[in-house]
Amino acid sequence: MRLGKVYIPTHYVVDLDNESMVDEAKICMIEDIICAIDSEEIAIWIESTEDSSLSEEDIPEFLKGNGTEEW
Repeated sequence: MRLGKVYIPTHYVVDLDNESMVDEAKICMIEDIICAIDSEEIAIWIESTEDSSLSEEDIPEFLKGNGTEEW
């Protein structure tokens, strides 16, 4: 079994000493995600990568179904 992560790689570079910049970046990130969902582009944002530091215990219980669930 190869373990890895499924994630959305999005970020903004900010000055962490500038709280208003950090807050604005958070708002922009939320807006970007909402726009991607609304335009059905979110699926192309999602990536996966192998991570050998993970163990089977790290897999969330809701993903450990029998594989017959449909989306």
